[in-house]
Amino acid sequence: MTSKEDKNDCGEVVRDRGLHRLSILLASMTVILLVAGALVTSNEAGDSVPDWPLSFGRWVIDSNYFVANVRYEYSHRVIAFFVAAITMALAIRACTARPLIRKLALVAFGGVLMQALIGGARVAFPAYKPLIAIPHALVAQSFFALIVSLAVVTSAGWHKKRQFLEDSGTSSARWLAIIMVCAVLAQAALGAGFRHGAFSVVPHIAGAAVVSVLTIWTTLLILRRHGREVYLRRPAFAVLALLFCQLSLGLLAYLARLRSYSDPQPLEPMITLTVAHVVVGALTLASVIVLGLRSWRTLTPARESEPRVTVALDNSRSVIV
Repeated sequence: MTSKEDKNDCGEVVRDRGLHRLSILLASMTVILLVAGALVTSNEAGDSVPDWPLSFGRWVIDSNYFVANVRYEYSHRVIAFFVAAITMALAIRACTARPLIRKLALVAFGGVLMQALIGGARVAFPAYKPLIAIPHALVAQSFFALIVSLAVVTSAGWHKKRQFLEDSGTSSARWLAIIMVCAVLAQAALGAGFRHGAFSVVPHIAGAAVVSVLTIWTTLLILRRHGREVYLRRPAFAVLALLFCQLSLGLLAYLARLRSYSDPQPLEPMITLTVAHVVVGALTLASVIVLGLRSWRTLTPARESEPRVTVALDNSRSVIV
């Protein structure tokens, strides 16, 4: 298999447009998988299928089993299978791509296998499900981050020739963007720990405060310095909009959880609000990854001031150059 070359409307070469489209498809399927996983957690359906990797001893269950909470858990497994299959196809397709893309694709394939094993451990060791849920959520979000990164680095905009912008100022926007990505990932793990009962909501709220301050600081810094650059301005505005939606959904979901505390089982609107909170969190992660990668692609470290050298002209005078 050889890598195809295509050109965008500007006549610039884009390596393997099919690989980019496959990355977009996989990212979209991963969002659907995150929705399915959030429905499993919100409906407390994680224990509805007692075995793994089979379901009630079968690969494909009949309609008699596909009832109640089994619908959520089994659907989650089926979607995960398709995500794994597409990831394998992506890894195979990327074998002849550039080293960076090939490595990202292989790490993503390893990540989806690890995620399947963690999910199996969650079924095999139900007593430890709160602790297993945290790495399960973290690997899921990290996998999604890898796929979004692949979609960015295989896009036409990534290969477009651009003039580098100097990342001047006391704070480096490039590094702040990377720290912001790590903070959002950590916040996703804290949210998973709270939803699965590993700890209280306090760490998640504290993490939300840290992520909010860091995100607003970073995006406003980029907009102030490089707001005229559309390549950076669009993801920066997307980050701010999604952050506002995420904070609103988080507050509403928590209030709904408090009101439904005495309910015998999860009910609306808590389920919908919690699922929306998880999904918008994933989209927020995707937007900060796009902003972070584009910042590293476009910005260059500020140049250090050249040293001032004193040259003696004669015994009575000198000049600084």
